Amino acid sequence: MRRFLRPAAAAALALLVACSGGDGGGSSSADGNALVVNSLLDSASPAAGTVTLRSALATAGSGQAIRFDRSLDGGTIALSIVADEHTRLKGEVMGMRDEPSGPVSYLVGWFDRDYGRSALVARKNVVIDASDLPSGITLAWAGGVPARVLAVEGNLTLINVDITGGHSVTEKLAVVNPDDQPWTLARGGAVAVWGVANLRDCRLYDNHVEGDFDSSRDRGAFGGAVYADIVEMQRCVVSGNSALGGGAAGGGIYSVGGAGSARTRSTIDQSTVSGNAIRGLFAYGAGIYSDGGGIGRSKTLLVTNTTVARNLAEPSANLPPFLLAMGYWRGGGLYMSNGYMQLQSVTVVENAVRGKARTDSLGRRNLAGGIAATVGNAHAVESMTVGHSIIAGNTVEEIGGATYAHDLFTGSLMHFHSAGYNRFGKLDFSQILVPVGERTWESLSRRHYPKVGDASDVALTGVVDLVAGITADPSIASVGVGPASPVPLHYAPAGTALDQVPAAPYGVDEILAEYDVAQGATDDFLAIVLARIEQHYRLTGFAAAFKADFEAFLQSADTDSATPGLQPYKDPDGRPILALGATHFFGPSQTWPRELYNHPYIEFWHRLDAALAQAAIGGMGPELLGDVAWQSLFTTGALPENPSLRTIVWIDRSPNVTRLVVDQVGTARNAQAPADIGAIEAR
Repeated sequence: MRRFLRPAAAAALALLVACSGGDGGGSSSADGNALVVNSLLDSASPAAGTVTLRSALATAGSGQAIRFDRSLDGGTIALSIVADEHTRLKGEVMGMRDEPSGPVSYLVGWFDRDYGRSALVARKNVVIDASDLPSGITLAWAGGVPARVLAVEGNLTLINVDITGGHSVTEKLAVVNPDDQPWTLARGGAVAVWGVANLRDCRLYDNHVEGDFDSSRDRGAFGGAVYADIVEMQRCVVSGNSALGGGAAGGGIYSVGGAGSARTRSTIDQSTVSGNAIRGLFAYGAGIYSDGGGIGRSKTLLVTNTTVARNLAEPSANLPPFLLAMGYWRGGGLYMSNGYMQLQSVTVVENAVRGKARTDSLGRRNLAGGIAATVGNAHAVESMTVGHSIIAGNTVEEIGGATYAHDLFTGSLMHFHSAGYNRFGKLDFSQILVPVGERTWESLSRRHYPKVGDASDVALTGVVDLVAGITADPSIASVGVGPASPVPLHYAPAGTALDQVPAAPYGVDEILAEYDVAQGATDDFLAIVLARIEQHYRLTGFAAAFKADFEAFLQSADTDSATPGLQPYKDPDGRPILALGATHFFGPSQTWPRELYNHPYIEFWHRLDAALAQAAIGGMGPELLGDVAWQSLFTTGALPENPSLRTIVWIDRSPNVTRLVVDQVGTARNAQAPADIGAIEAR
């Protein structure tokens, strides 16, 4: 069997995070063949001797650098010409199918799509380099109709360039055939790039995308500032941008994740993503959205030395109550739908999610806070690794209900990895994929937390300085939390976040475990788990009470309300699942969570989590059955309760975890002393 569930902890925890610093296929700053823009005019055919950005973009060869005369330092190019009314770039087409467990979305493929108006368009590798200008250059859309600023089919390198005023709007198209695209795509208010978007020392602010309010994915609004296949961002500010529509994602940044490309990793380093907003019926990732395109994709989002703050996900205005009751709003700061997410030395604070709360039959909530991963009917997200980070002070506001802390929601992750020295507020593991003991899967233990230096349930005021430690940009107004106020750039650490991360590299150990059943033998592993929990944690009567409650659930379950009488869960052979002994993991390997016959098994573990949380066991944190629990409950060898069952438990020793050398603003972390947690090193 393919070891698709292998956590690859060693690779994940290594956190080898040096940003590529590449040019996305463009030209280096030493290129002497650059075109030099010497005018701020927006003209495609300027007078002889005058070079505008528009004319340079038209004549530059693929990857040829475009630079600026020093006399233009700090200037603004007010763009007013639409280069293309119907910009053609690749884009995803999603489908939906009904299965017994509910609707399942799937990727149809990637096709040429109509992205609507763009002020500037290029179908080649583009390099726009203002690094010679101390104050840079600004590109501002100032035309009379909505348009994004720049669309590139190829790789884009953008250095020391600000972009503002972009506005991509979904507009109806004339449809000849039923399968034709009915609407233009609202993607990337500042830039839409089908390739690598390599942005360095840039500010992207006050850009917006606006989709239709139908639930169709084609009418969604993605990437208020940036929509790109791969994002490589360093020392940038992405703030005050928004996405509005029936479906909205990535108020600041939307990374597709390497579709059709050999490159599968997006990176965000030494940057700020703050004060952005998404508003819709289905809204995900107000700051950053990391897409995967479908089950099994292996793209990675790596975020280092970055502040993600005061981004807001909420319903669009004036939704009728029946629609409001259908919505999803998740990931005020970051959201991942597939693949891998790695975070090191990040500060994710004061992000907010607002919406009408509801919970489905499997306990899956429609609201999730600061960082969130998808909850799918089939597993869709591989793992999340977090080290040296502050993730606290993020909230969920239920319309008509309470406001509460909700900082990291794992969704249906396969594995959560801590690299140590984190400060978390509220951790929610309620929907992480349940333990599976399948031989070679190594997936009984999925919550590799806590590790050295970790702490949860921390108050924001205990880890950042909210009085004098917030550095803001008065020139950019938030459209997220604290609307119209200056966006925060970064937060100084405080309290228990100071002087924590050791100077020397250190290792992190994880517990891996699985079990094997002899051919033809009885699999009573779940009953053994209950008995051992009762004994180890001294919970008198726990196993019997839990079993009775769980079997009452099985015997009252109705999988088909349209058919008279109760329709219980059934195993793959059609036998009713009415007792604990009939509850098993049945597979298949990749899509098992969406199979209805696996739902009793999933329900067992979710109910066990709830029971353990209610028991309030001393020393057991929000992870509940994490590495410590599995190592305490089982060892390698045949089980005395049933010698036909054999567990395998071992320690996976990671390579050394190394802290980052500098912080978000380039301040060196003391090489001889413990460093601070989060994006900023105290001065």
